[in-house]
Amino acid sequence: MRSLVAYILYLRKKTAPYLLVALLATIAGCNLNQGTGEQMVNLDKVTDDPEEHLANLNKAISRNKQDASLYKRRAKIFLKKGELDKALADLDEAITLNKTDMANLFLKAQVLRAKGEIAQALPLALKAERNSFQSVALYVLLSDLYLQLKQPGNAAVYTKKALALAPKNEFALYYNGRVAEATGDTAKAAANYKLSIKEAPEFAEARRELTGTLISQKKYDEARQQLEKALKLVPMDGLLWHYRGELYQSVQKTDSALWSYNKAITFADSLQQTHYQAGQLLYNRKDYAGAISHLEKAGKQYGNSIKYIATLASAYERTGENIKALEQYQRLLEVQPGYTAANYSIARLKAKLTRPVSTYVAEPVSADTLE
Repeated sequence: MRSLVAYILYLRKKTAPYLLVALLATIAGCNLNQGTGEQMVNLDKVTDDPEEHLANLNKAISRNKQDASLYKRRAKIFLKKGELDKALADLDEAITLNKTDMANLFLKAQVLRAKGEIAQALPLALKAERNSFQSVALYVLLSDLYLQLKQPGNAAVYTKKALALAPKNEFALYYNGRVAEATGDTAKAAANYKLSIKEAPEFAEARRELTGTLISQKKYDEARQQLEKALKLVPMDGLLWHYRGELYQSVQKTDSALWSYNKAITFADSLQQTHYQAGQLLYNRKDYAGAISHLEKAGKQYGNSIKYIATLASAYERTGENIKALEQYQRLLEVQPGYTAANYSIARLKAKLTRPVSTYVAEPVSADTLE
């Protein structure tokens, strides 16, 4: 239903990203690699001041440029600070100096994941695993990467491995829920999200995913409880405000729903489902220009939806954008050949476009007719 690939950078920049920061802590603290014998340093235990730690590492590296572990440790600081290119440069140096330490490959995969470079991250993570790097964090990372690549079967392999190492790990449980949701098992998804939250009550992403799953199950009261708790943790999370809009729609409070959708877009303008829902609400209110402004931003996700195309076509026609309307009606026929209502609309529009405006007036067919 929702993919992390659409939100990973958004979470890192906008919403106090518990998942990314906490996962980095997991990386730093739970390496079970038996191949190199080197533990990844938990930077938080070294000093409370990352800038001071960074300055100390800079000095150490200036004195000893051949110590791969120093570059790795500095890369982790850069990763936590969001300075991803600097982290990559340090990791490349660490890998050059120590080709046997699979933790360097793992950390580089994590940086690439944060940059959204999933195809580049996956082979590095897999290589680390093939070379006996065993870590809950590695398996969680692989689960995440495969989910972003829309391969839930492969993702499930690694959530199973993560849970075998740490049955109560909140990230392993969370991704087990994500896998279940991707395969349509909402009951299993909700159960895993709840277990994850039990282990980490401030895990905002788990509460957010649980909220969406409960809404899909029409368990609105329980969803509302989870939503309120999640919003306290990440009040600027656009997807949570989208869910608030869905909850208002479930009780026919369309004014409040539209307000919530606009709030969601304020925090995350790329939310396709929010633009789609807001566009539908505005269309039903006969605010066709407003509907168009939202629907045009939802085409990437809904471009093959009959309802979406019909609504947009009708809105275009009702605002006098007849050529655009004609294009959308023709698109309807591409998506569903033989669509009789679309054929009628195309014929009507062609007639309208070839006759003087003063001699031809016709009311466009409602989008509801085209469903």
